[in-house]
Amino acid sequence: MCKNMPPLEMAIQFHGHICPGLLMGVRVAEFAQEKLGISQAADEELLAVVETDSCGVDAIQAILSCTFGKGNLIFKDYGKNVYTIASREKQRALRIAQRYNNQKSPESMRYRELAQKEYLTDAETAEKENLIGIIFEKIMSTPFEEIFSWQEIDFDFPPRAQIRATLQCAVCGEGVMDSRATETPHGFICPTCLS
Repeated sequence: MCKNMPPLEMAIQFHGHICPGLLMGVRVAEFAQEKLGISQAADEELLAVVETDSCGVDAIQAILSCTFGKGNLIFKDYGKNVYTIASREKQRALRIAQRYNNQKSPESMRYRELAQKEYLTDAETAEKENLIGIIFEKIMSTPFEEIFSWQEIDFDFPPRAQIRATLQCAVCGEGVMDSRATETPHGFICPTCLS
């Protein structure tokens, strides 16, 4: 992915299409960059704690370069559009939460209805494309504080990611990270075989 792309383009390229959730993530990432004075993470200098697995997280990954592979993306399965972005270098963190019911416009509701359909007619496809244009303008032009609440918070930075040893599961024979294996009288067992 080209790092010289505008943030929105990076997010769309990473995610594969444009949608309201991705746009929300773009707004969050750009806001965090501005408020914390940060750019993309080359390694683990930034950390993102996300409380959702929705489209917005892809924008966080693309724009801030916080990823599972680098160990600087932490997922908490709370089902909330809440993002904590932290800078190790600056020792600062922001908690950003999408305001409840801010996306309940008739256009958003219709877009959601169309997005949930398995098959769209040509007319519905055109309608959906038109709706995303309207929603795009609204999300990208609405003042940030009308869509999100935010605050600077105290943040306990976790240790940096570590490369862990791989052990062989005594049941399935597959490799498993040593920190996830359980030692039993029969040898180390992976979580899948243990359950």
